[in-house]
Amino acid sequence: MSPRGLSLGLRWLPNTKPHSIIGAEILQKWGYLVLTQRFRRNVSLVLFIALMLTTALFWSLSSATDAGLRDGVFTGRGAGFGGEMVVAVTVAGGSITQVDVVSHSDTPPIADPALEQLKAAVVANQSAEVDTVSGATYTSAGFRAAVAQALGKASGELADGEYVGSAEGFNGPLTVKVTVSGGTVTDVEVTAHSDTPGISDGAIKAVPEAIVAGQTADVDAVSGATYTSRGIMNAVKDAIGWE
Repeated sequence: MSPRGLSLGLRWLPNTKPHSIIGAEILQKWGYLVLTQRFRRNVSLVLFIALMLTTALFWSLSSATDAGLRDGVFTGRGAGFGGEMVVAVTVAGGSITQVDVVSHSDTPPIADPALEQLKAAVVANQSAEVDTVSGATYTSAGFRAAVAQALGKASGELADGEYVGSAEGFNGPLTVKVTVSGGTVTDVEVTAHSDTPGISDGAIKAVPEAIVAGQTADVDAVSGATYTSRGIMNAVKDAIGWE
């Protein structure tokens, strides 16, 4: 049979004119399609590019998953112009949906408008890396540091440093300082509490030690000091975002 009218990049022999499809040639001889060397090179190149693009997409999706944020409200602290600044970052559906400034000591007429701008920028950019507001450099830096700390809790990727958290003890608020080094909790210290001395002392010593040893805030409560023990555990969770 002598094929006629086919123009999909084939060179038919004999008595047909050559046609081109993506610069390739296909030769038919004795009823068989034989790929020329040029066509094979082009096909290999296309397949290689497709493989590279697929690989890049896979790693991109993997990175996005690895950097995923847990839903919840996460607090962070930073040093503003006038002292400590505390923020609360709300994550819903894996995205930052709201940023609130819980407290700050910076000059209100300067800091407040800057903070409103910074909060909107974090939500828009889905990142703590936002531009400094002109005239509020220290406020901006403290805010970024606080948001970054909160997002570290949400992602489980804690930077080395000291984290402060609080929760209710037996007689009122209880505050802890948690030290993270090399991605590991290396120290837990109860810095303030109102619980009964003598009764709470055992928990204040034993619970932080157990948390460091187990690398978890879910440890056994000390008998006779249950509320103090739970207060320490919950304050640690508040400090570094452990569930």
